[in-house]
Amino acid sequence: MDIRGAVDAAVPTNIIAAKAAEVRANKVNWQSYLQGQMISAEDCEFIKKFEVADSEGKQTILTNQGHQCARTFLNLMAHISKEQTVQYILTLIDDTLQENHQRVNIFFDYAKKTKNTAWSYFLPMLNRQDLFTVHMAARIIAKLSAWGRDLMEGSDLNYYFTWIKTQLSSQ
Repeated sequence: MDIRGAVDAAVPTNIIAAKAAEVRANKVNWQSYLQGQMISAEDCEFIKKFEVADSEGKQTILTNQGHQCARTFLNLMAHISKEQTVQYILTLIDDTLQENHQRVNIFFDYAKKTKNTAWSYFLPMLNRQDLFTVHMAARIIAKLSAWGRDLMEGSDLNYYFTWIKTQLSSQ
């Protein structure tokens, strides 16, 4: 790899990638959320273990605790309102899916067990004020749609297409 390739690999080439790198660098103090009773001890323990694991470690965790992973990510999204933390969670989910496309099934399996759709957890994020949060939610929805085994349909599909149409008409 020449110097230009090394620089390109180390320096984000767009605003979203730069923001994602910034979000990843700002580690969350999960213990404070636990002490404030905003998250459960189980979710706190899981997320702390997951975020420090290397790629192989994450794969092992996901293989053995896929249901817990989806539940923790979605619980954190639902119970934490601080935008910086929501951005971190969405970036962590996006990174997890990007690393291995088959991981979308973790969310489909969890959704089936909870009698929901995988998209229903992320669609409300499209209405947030923070554009990075909206972008990351849209990326995750796109990955679930492209790599998942189930098709988006019904009210989820209607909601998503309406959102896309609104975005296109506001540009």
